[in-house]
Amino acid sequence: MSQIVPLELLELPVGLTLPNFTPPPRFRNTRFETYCPQDPSQIMALDRLDNFVRSMPSFTPSRGLFHLRRRKIVGTGLYLDGGFGVGKTHLLTALYYAAPFNEKIYLSFQELVYLIGALSQRELRQMLGGHRLICLDEFELDDPGNTLIIKNFLAEIFLAGGTIVTTSNTTPNAQGEGRFNAEDFRREIQSIATHFDVLLIDGPDYRDRSLSGNFLSENCLRKHTYCDSSDGIKVTGTWPQLMDVLASLHPIHYKNFLKGIGALYISGVEPIAFQNNALRFVHFIDQLYDQEVQFKAASSVTLLELFDPSYVNSAYVKKHYRCLSRLRELLVGSEARADAATE
Repeated sequence: MSQIVPLELLELPVGLTLPNFTPPPRFRNTRFETYCPQDPSQIMALDRLDNFVRSMPSFTPSRGLFHLRRRKIVGTGLYLDGGFGVGKTHLLTALYYAAPFNEKIYLSFQELVYLIGALSQRELRQMLGGHRLICLDEFELDDPGNTLIIKNFLAEIFLAGGTIVTTSNTTPNAQGEGRFNAEDFRREIQSIATHFDVLLIDGPDYRDRSLSGNFLSENCLRKHTYCDSSDGIKVTGTWPQLMDVLASLHPIHYKNFLKGIGALYISGVEPIAFQNNALRFVHFIDQLYDQEVQFKAASSVTLLELFDPSYVNSAYVKKHYRCLSRLRELLVGSEARADAATE
């Protein structure tokens, strides 16, 4: 039986020790060969990415990426655009593994935003300067501040001859629409878009959207805590305790916080009143989902009541609904499995 540890007894990450930016465990076996196209556009995208990575030289310039800024060669970008569940992240991860060199990095857009906020320009250059390929998942510009930050970062990479491949559910020309309308920011978005070749990927959603998990009862949560099998420790806590932990950590450290945890059980979930707390929770669920940590939670409210109406459909609407989708997947069938475990 796995060890059960109260959340308040866990040691929190300290200092600026950063996680490894590689594809998460959920995609450890993802390759071009395991991609199953369901649409002609997916076949074209697979061929394009396969040829793209084959054209990348295996050698590395001796002085690093940012030392190439005086070269006239400008870096390239590929932008994988499509709806949910068409395999964009699969293709991005497969590209990472297929790249014939080690100077590469994989992270989500939100991780990049948090990373830029956590490090100085010098530290960021030291970390990314040796990487020739940056794989960036879930690219989306939610607010003006992120627009300028990411625009300057991309300009550095492209000027240095680096390659950026990214996924998004929004075409680059449409980034920021419905969020901010100032002409200055529109010009910045256009300057970003010109660096990318866009691959449009259509097709059916591979996920089973008929699945509909929800929060558990407190009694069912207790059953899961003792009956579930887990590859790591089981951590139990209350909703206020979890919110306090997320507020005390910089979000870039959430991945390190989850190391060694096989399952997380949270009681007394309540609606999240404020947007900043919601964004921290969304990023936490993204990390938990990618790291394949089991998650069970009890509440008297439904999933759709988790995010407050005052902000749920605001600039970050895609983040909120992605979080709800992943929570449904994590929670689906929980009541039935807990009942079966006690029969």
